[in-house]
Amino acid sequence: MNRRKTYNRVKSKTTPILFGLWVVVCLSFSTSFSFIGSYDTKSNFITIDNFGNFYTATDNQLAKFSPDGTYLYPFEEFKYGKISMVDVTNPMKVLVFCPDFMTVITLDKYLTQLTVYNFFDLGYQNISAVAMSSDGLLWFYDNTDFKLKKIDETGTIILQSQPLNTAMDAVPNPDFMLEKDNAVYLNDPAIGIMVFDVFGNYSKTVPIKGLKKFQVFQDQIIYFDNNRLNAYGLITLDLKSIQLPDTTDVVMAAIQKNRMAILKKDKVDFYRY
Repeated sequence: MNRRKTYNRVKSKTTPILFGLWVVVCLSFSTSFSFIGSYDTKSNFITIDNFGNFYTATDNQLAKFSPDGTYLYPFEEFKYGKISMVDVTNPMKVLVFCPDFMTVITLDKYLTQLTVYNFFDLGYQNISAVAMSSDGLLWFYDNTDFKLKKIDETGTIILQSQPLNTAMDAVPNPDFMLEKDNAVYLNDPAIGIMVFDVFGNYSKTVPIKGLKKFQVFQDQIIYFDNNRLNAYGLITLDLKSIQLPDTTDVVMAAIQKNRMAILKKDKVDFYRY
C-alpha cells in the first residue's frame, strides 16, 4: 500500500470566535482560532493525546499527526477486523480495539505493535469496551458477568468490580471507556457515563446520554454534539459550549491545551488558539 499522502498546508488565517466560555484552560475572554492546515482523509473519528498529537482512524488504519498537523506515522492492520476505538491516554502505549475478532493491539509512540490481547483466547466472549490503565494494564467491561475488570498481559485479573446489574439496578451495555485522573469512565448511551475509582468501585453516573466518544480534562467531560464542543463540569455540574470555527460537514472534534482538530467527511483541519 502506498503510505505517502499529500499534506496540504494552507496559509494561516484567523477566525475570531467570541465565547467567554471554558476552553480547556478556562479562558474567559475573547479567543481566536488560527487555521494551520488540512490533511485529506476519510476517517471515522479523531482523538488527541496529552502532548497534543492527533490521531485519526479509519476501519483498518490509524494515523498520527503532530500538534501542528504534520503527518507522522501510520498503523495498518486488516486481519483483526475494523477498528472501533483508540485510546491514547498513554501516548507511549496506544490502545487499538478491534471487536470483530475481540482483539486489542497496543502500539508504541511510533505506532509500532507491542502486544496483542485476544479475548477469545483469554476465555471472554462478549467485550464491548476497553481502556488503557495508567500503569500500562488493560481495563475492559465483561458483558457476560456485568463486571469491569483489569488484567495484565497474561490475562490475569488484577481488579474487578461487583456485578453492575445489581449495583445499579440496570444492565449496562457500554460502548466506550477510558481511565483519566484516577477515575475510570464507562459510557452507556442509554444510561450515561458511569464513574469508578481506580480499584473498580462504582461511584456515580453522569447524566449525559447518547454519547459515543468523549474526552476528560481538568474535571471536565468534553464531547461533540450539534456542531459544538460541550464541557460538563464533574465538580460544578454545569454545562458550557464552545462554538467551532467551522461547522460545515463536521464529524467530530478534539481539543487539548492550545490545539484543536476538526474532522470532516473527507479531511481533518488543524487549528491553534
